[in-house]
Amino acid sequence: MPDNTRIVRGDSWAVCLQQILATPPADTAAWMEQHTRILKSDVNSRVGMLQVQRQECYLKLYRYKSSLQQLQFRLGGGRPVRSFDVARELLENKVPVPRPRACLLVPGGMLLLTQGLSEGRNLNELWRKQPAEGTAGQLLHSAGDTVAQLHRAGYAHGDCKWSNLLWAGQQFYLVDLDGVCKASIGSARQARDIARFTLNAEDLELGSALYEQFLESYLRGIGRSRSEVIDSMMPILHTLRGRHLAKYGERGTRLL
Repeated sequence: MPDNTRIVRGDSWAVCLQQILATPPADTAAWMEQHTRILKSDVNSRVGMLQVQRQECYLKLYRYKSSLQQLQFRLGGGRPVRSFDVARELLENKVPVPRPRACLLVPGGMLLLTQGLSEGRNLNELWRKQPAEGTAGQLLHSAGDTVAQLHRAGYAHGDCKWSNLLWAGQQFYLVDLDGVCKASIGSARQARDIARFTLNAEDLELGSALYEQFLESYLRGIGRSRSEVIDSMMPILHTLRGRHLAKYGERGTRLL
């Protein structure tokens, strides 16, 4: 496989991954099936955990969907490269995200290797285990801090749902960075992040007291008032609620 791969991003991590890929089979998706612990697989991607340089890493295969996307990958662009570059920018701004390790062009698409955080659990999983009240408050405060760090740095996530907040080492990390973009504080893009988080909170029946703990930490982190944030977020939340209702029917409890 190394003859058919090309390093697009990364240093020693990329070289090491390229060497690991030398083992058969030649098909990248089939290789992942045999050599990684598969977490997710669909027509467009495959995700697994892999040991690289004695560390657990997260490996995602982005399959190209068209000849245009294939050309984009060959020219060193596309979502995986953008995710790598965005993660590096966010780390420079002290936003907690998994460290990007490598991007490799491979048969059928491109691989993105990042820090694994294999012991991490997302907020959705943690909430469904019904954490004790004190622990739940800690989680919601920390979630507010993390989203505020992202927004204060001048970015929006684009899909700020609970499953994209990963608890590891006593803090949340933001994952699934494909939709991250530059956004000013108070912008519609940042308001959509809060609306998406709120919709998830309503669906999971978080409760107003815990939701207010999230808001308290978030507002403190970005230096805005509650009314400013709620007013800018509500029109977006109404739209998201409508889509959610059409897809799933009535469920959850409204917080605002």
